[in-house]
Amino acid sequence: MKQEKTRKFGLLMSIAMIIGIVIGSGIFFKADDILIQTNGNVMMGCLVLLLGAFGIIFGGITISEWAKLTDDAGGLISYAEKAFGKLFAFLLGWFQSTVYFPALVAIVAFVAANYTLALFPFLGSATYGIWLMTLVYLIAIYGMNLLSSKLSEIFQTSSMFIKLIPLFLIAICGLIFGDPHAISSHTITLPVVLSSTGAIVAVAFSYDGWAVAPSIGHEIKNSKRNLPLALIISPLIILTVYVSYFVGISLMIGPGEIMKMGDLAFSAAAERLFGPVGERLMLVAVIISVLGTLNGLVVANIRAPYFLALRKELPYSNKIGVLHPKFNLSILSTLMSFIMTLIWLGIHFLSLTVPSISQFGIDISSIPIVIMYLFYTGLYVGVMMRTAKGLIHNKLIGYVCPIFAILGAFMILYGGLTAANGVIYLIVSGLILVSGLALYQFVVCKKPKNSV
Repeated sequence: MKQEKTRKFGLLMSIAMIIGIVIGSGIFFKADDILIQTNGNVMMGCLVLLLGAFGIIFGGITISEWAKLTDDAGGLISYAEKAFGKLFAFLLGWFQSTVYFPALVAIVAFVAANYTLALFPFLGSATYGIWLMTLVYLIAIYGMNLLSSKLSEIFQTSSMFIKLIPLFLIAICGLIFGDPHAISSHTITLPVVLSSTGAIVAVAFSYDGWAVAPSIGHEIKNSKRNLPLALIISPLIILTVYVSYFVGISLMIGPGEIMKMGDLAFSAAAERLFGPVGERLMLVAVIISVLGTLNGLVVANIRAPYFLALRKELPYSNKIGVLHPKFNLSILSTLMSFIMTLIWLGIHFLSLTVPSISQFGIDISSIPIVIMYLFYTGLYVGVMMRTAKGLIHNKLIGYVCPIFAILGAFMILYGGLTAANGVIYLIVSGLILVSGLALYQFVVCKKPKNSV
């Protein structure tokens, strides 16, 4: 398969993309949820964060085996094709293109707009101000990626460092100036573990987005070295950040106070560090953090249809799979991804504003995550199969890591399928996969190989 390979991203961008997507706004406000689920036990909360990281730590190590094998355009799609063939790869790419990326881009842009209006309330005075701000962010991030991949890379890496500053400040100040007696009596016992299982599922969703980096694998310099490194290094950094922040804010505010304050605990910690302006400064950091997540998702989203077109698996693939000579991106792929994002934003709008729809409590951010973990599980199994064939000689990487990654994936699947609308999400995702299967039969199986 011929493709243009312009290597423009380095190891830092790969790490920044993973960290920038995973660490969004959730971690800033997760401490109270974890403590409530663990009955205020900070040590158990740390264990929960560790268990929640199973999916990305061992998943990253496992997926890195595929990254070492190929750096063809497509990332996970290329890995899926080598694991189980073209149909499995197409369904993964179809789900990414139509649900996973555009739905997450829509909801993250909406979250960024929410925080922006909290910082500048006058922007929300207009009718549908929140939705207009969401569109502004979408257009701005898409425009930046279309006009300059270098600018997108600078923003991604800068936002990663900016979002880490307040987290590490709270972590360090909490460890130095906090009250160690607040958690000195906390221990991990079997009854405590059994009563905290709900927290493991809740925290696991905070780690989603780690597998997006392979979507730019074909554009990473020395990809077969740098991408596997990013997939291994980034999860460890994320876990360190999460645990450090959680312990730091627990020492600074106290578990009991955090559970009473809820999401306001983050603001209280900021005020103790920076005074009255602390809350607003931290809110700026949160907005930048969320926009970093949005940018990373858009980087992947605009490339998703292009990857399928390269494989001649979409109608008019010969047009969609062409890179613009100036922008080095497929304009049609970018446009298609933007339209799909607007469709999911429209669904989100209806779910919040139309009573007959809002009563179902539809959360578009939950629909894509669960099914993607089924695809991840397939890739993990694929690594084990390669090991069984003798193609991977390291048994630790070939068997142990995939097993732990599968256990992490099952936590996500359990949490999603047992949620209030889990069955609805499963049905919607199933219908989308069926539509993809029908399209595959029409485009790939029914047409001559030289047809588009």
